[in-house]
Amino acid sequence: MRVPATSANLGCAFDCAAIALGLYLDIHVTLRADLEIKVSYKGVNPDRIPEDETNLIARTMRNTLRRWGKERGFDLEIDNQIPVGVGLGSSAAAIVGSVAACHWLVDRTLYDDELVSLATELEGHPDNVAAAWHGGFTVTIQQADHVLAYSSPVPDLFRVVLVIPAYAVSTEKARSVLPAQYSRADVVHNLQRTAVLSAQLFSGKVDFHPSFFDDRLHQPYRAPLMPGLSEVLALKHPNLLGVCLSGAGPSILAFTRPTSAGVGEAISHILREKGVESHFSVLSPDNRGAKGWSVPA
Repeated sequence: MRVPATSANLGCAFDCAAIALGLYLDIHVTLRADLEIKVSYKGVNPDRIPEDETNLIARTMRNTLRRWGKERGFDLEIDNQIPVGVGLGSSAAAIVGSVAACHWLVDRTLYDDELVSLATELEGHPDNVAAAWHGGFTVTIQQADHVLAYSSPVPDLFRVVLVIPAYAVSTEKARSVLPAQYSRADVVHNLQRTAVLSAQLFSGKVDFHPSFFDDRLHQPYRAPLMPGLSEVLALKHPNLLGVCLSGAGPSILAFTRPTSAGVGEAISHILREKGVESHFSVLSPDNRGAKGWSVPA
């Protein structure tokens, strides 16, 4: 099965929305006759991915199966393009892939809300897991243990420039700098932009304006952890439709016109002036999600 990377928050939509991107985690699972779990891995950050039962995918699958009263052994082959710990939903992709694979291993009916709710329980928040499963632009609400997710295909009218700095910031550290309370003015500021951005994408339009991505709830507080972020968020460029932190960072997402020339270079130049090396790539949104990519063996 295949699960896309995701970018949550999109500036204004803090903990509410995410978009799926064309970077992938591929998982192949084969049942064994015994109860052993064997793991093989290839892809990015191999030094950070264990090839034993402590692997996040293997561990999540084993625990999910036990939760259902099942014991299964399996061979797990992982091929991963999603960098770990840079704000691209790597753990959400692993958890979504694990839960979906478990459904198919035991021939259990897979319901969207059930899968997203269970994956949210394991991941801790719904935005990335919902986008990873549904694809496109996805908004979520959580009521107790139940998650409702609504997704819209992203029109092929823009490109996404992904810039990854050469350092990592843990989600825990990025969360720790956020205030416990916000002013009404700051909350309204973000609500206005989240509503307009969602309306644009669900209507199939991409009449973006850089101010849509302006945020007062998380990026200003995380900027001191990420050299150059404030300057990048203020960047003006003729091909730039909007720029934001990807998830908790430190990756940066820039929405551009179909010709994205110069945007990645401009962001990398700003970071380099702050002593930070980076690399960038141009991606398309993924509208299939794991739900559309994945095929039971």
